[in-house]
Amino acid sequence: MVPTQPCSTRYNKYIHNTRHMTTIQLSATPKTKKQVQEDQLQIAQNVQDLCKTLEENHEQYVIELHERSILRDGDSGGYHKGQLREIHDGTANLNRFVSYEGRKYIKIVMQEYQEYNEYYPNREVGYRDGSVHAFVDKKTGDVYKPAGYNKPAKHVRYNLMNWDHRKFLLNPKCVDWAGGYLYMR
Repeated sequence: MVPTQPCSTRYNKYIHNTRHMTTIQLSATPKTKKQVQEDQLQIAQNVQDLCKTLEENHEQYVIELHERSILRDGDSGGYHKGQLREIHDGTANLNRFVSYEGRKYIKIVMQEYQEYNEYYPNREVGYRDGSVHAFVDKKTGDVYKPAGYNKPAKHVRYNLMNWDHRKFLLNPKCVDWAGGYLYMR
């Protein structure tokens, strides 16, 4: 018997003990084309919100890193205070997260700022794609850890259409910009 309620686990340590999340029947009636389009728009909006949450988490991480360094070692050269000032002014070049829509998945990619480097003078200065953070299924909202740059891992980690999962994923204190929350526990 397939449960009619979505999985209500708040964290993914119990996912491996339950049925696969995509086999859960959410409603008895099939969705209309308009409902499917609305779901896809909601998923796309949730992905953008997740990107903003990851950026906020990264900003908090960098602020804590500089504050710890000031407390531990002092700041005789003023580097850490200057970095904190740039963050608070909004002029710091922190990592950012962007999404690219593919045929089946939305790929969330972390972009890093590349400054001028004398060893690579032909490289453009600015943001460049770094590593893939996660994949999101465009139809179901399932969130996957990446197995590579173009491929998600096998098992679903979260679902953006599930209220409890979305509440967890959109809290900057719960997610980690480095992706530690995507590992199965």
